[in-house]
Amino acid sequence: MDADAANSILGLTKRLAEFAVSFRLKDAPPAVLENARLAMLDCLGVSVLAARQEIGGAIARFAEANAAPGRCVVWGTGITTSPRDAALMNATLAHGLDYDDRNHSSTYSLAAPMAVAEDRKLSGARLLEGFIVGREIRNSLDAMFARRGSGIGPGAKGWHSNGVLGPIAAAGAVARTLDLDVATTLAALGLATASSGALTRDGGTMAKPFRTGHAAQTGLTCVLLAISGFSSDDTALEGRYGYFEALGPLSDDILASVGRDLGKTYNLAKPIRGKRMASCSASHAGIEAMLALLRDNTIKPADVESIDCDLKPYPLVRQVPARGYEGRFSMPFCLAIALVHGDVRAGYFSDTTVADPVIQDLIGRTRHAESKMLVVALKDGRRLEAPLGHPTDFTTRPEIEAKFRDCVDGILPKAKADAVVRHMRGLESLGSVRELAQVLAV
Repeated sequence: MDADAANSILGLTKRLAEFAVSFRLKDAPPAVLENARLAMLDCLGVSVLAARQEIGGAIARFAEANAAPGRCVVWGTGITTSPRDAALMNATLAHGLDYDDRNHSSTYSLAAPMAVAEDRKLSGARLLEGFIVGREIRNSLDAMFARRGSGIGPGAKGWHSNGVLGPIAAAGAVARTLDLDVATTLAALGLATASSGALTRDGGTMAKPFRTGHAAQTGLTCVLLAISGFSSDDTALEGRYGYFEALGPLSDDILASVGRDLGKTYNLAKPIRGKRMASCSASHAGIEAMLALLRDNTIKPADVESIDCDLKPYPLVRQVPARGYEGRFSMPFCLAIALVHGDVRAGYFSDTTVADPVIQDLIGRTRHAESKMLVVALKDGRRLEAPLGHPTDFTTRPEIEAKFRDCVDGILPKAKADAVVRHMRGLESLGSVRELAQVLAV
């Protein structure tokens, strides 16, 4: 490690703690506050939708058998439980459909602080501060994973960022929400750093959203342990045998960049990237290309000779899904349901859809091609082509609010959906987060 990198990470764990303790809403530009509110609304909407899907059923059964008593709402359900169990279940639901914004850190950065804010009747302003702190801590460390495609860093070895960085971010978010001091926050961050981990191989299984739930619950637990007097290493990230060494080797330029601009620039200053489809981000370019072809052509499944596309962008690891849930990480499955249904809805990722002979036939006709094009060859000899471009996102308030309403339609009564939108528009003035949580209960 060169001198610049060594100096850059010197005292990094403590700097994260100091940022969490010192941050106030007045420190952030207006765009940061607006984008934070939108990210939170998007997160709540996809969580409520997930509560009615397959993973929601599993969460409900888990809660019935295992959840501790408490007053925290599991979003989109009638379940109430303890703050730690609510953080686990809500953050799992938030990522349960892979429909949350592309950053994914909204999941634990919201579920963990909202649980303690609801339980203790803290203000919306306090929750908003905690959410921003969690997101910004996570993104200040994200350079560790930025070059996985080049074989560099823990991401290239199979570690996944949500589980590796999520507990740290969640701990910071909760510490800010509870207005802790630096010493207690530093202890919590050290405990969280030592409690992290997740695998990219989990994609397409419920282990993937569980890691965001685990991150939320772990971060919250580490804060409560720190409050109770638990200690940890003050240099858990940067110290000898610490996180960077354990997950490395990391290049000097990566080490020099982690945490460098925390509190100076904000990731949330950029528009959030709300997903349009409930599947892995890597599938979206192919889906949008297929939908573009369908806008200009009538394509019947029986007329398809073959489909050529890049089927293996990181991290699509379920080429031929055995279950509907796995389909979110299968390009052939996503292309097939887009062609058959003309869109990609959360409910299509079901075992029934996987078993559909038409879907199975299309999957069997789909081939991997090292290309930037989607090519659909028809039996009459025609070749239809569309470029694999950059996926489009929902970024504006009208788009995010429309997506929220679409997600909760038929689950939350309109009056409750309206109340959620209203509370999120003016979150800073909300006297108690419990008011928001109660309208998320079904």
